[in-house]
Amino acid sequence: MSNNQFSTSRYEKRDKKRKTNIVLNTLIGIVLVLIFVIGSQLILGANQSEKTAKYNEQPDIKLASDEESNKEPAAETEENEEAEVEDPEASEEQAEEGSEETENNDTAEEESAEDPFEQATITEGEPGSGVAETIENPAWEPVGTSQSEPHSANYDKNSQDWKEMTKTLSYATGIPEAEMIIWRLENNGSPNDAVGTISPKDQSAKYKVFITWVENKGWMPTKIEKQS
Repeated sequence: MSNNQFSTSRYEKRDKKRKTNIVLNTLIGIVLVLIFVIGSQLILGANQSEKTAKYNEQPDIKLASDEESNKEPAAETEENEEAEVEDPEASEEQAEEGSEETENNDTAEEESAEDPFEQATITEGEPGSGVAETIENPAWEPVGTSQSEPHSANYDKNSQDWKEMTKTLSYATGIPEAEMIIWRLENNGSPNDAVGTISPKDQSAKYKVFITWVENKGWMPTKIEKQS
């Protein structure tokens, strides 16, 4: 074998070895890159799992605080109940005062029902006039109204004005509306003056009631003529 052939053979071997080393180094580099990428993903995944776990734990903390806040009103309720129980005498006194006021109101209503003309001035009518008595009461007041101004009397039986006029007739005579017969209810010479002829259902008496409209306050009786 010549020297040239020997040199060529050695060069080819070195070249193959170099190429082999390059391939091996490339493969090793690829493996290292893959290891780095996979390791990074594992680390990031672990961190994300920890964050998710912490986030999922937060509702438990909120629920615990909610339970504590729910307990506080219960404690306040118990304190209020204890405060109510601590002073039963005061409750009894209030109940007694309330019953006394109710009794007084009932008594006043009964007295008013018994004699609606107690504070009134009663004048006997002239013979042949058809009027037995004329009744005027300075204590009369407007009955109140839900109507607005300007007002003009409305004699439709389904109107609010008719209801308020009926209430005024009852107020003046002391006859409950359910026990009252309205024989006539009409104009008395002006848009805001009216007169009604009524009696109780047993017709034991008959009254002619004069009423007038007080601005923003409703109808008010002015005079009653008891028919003879």
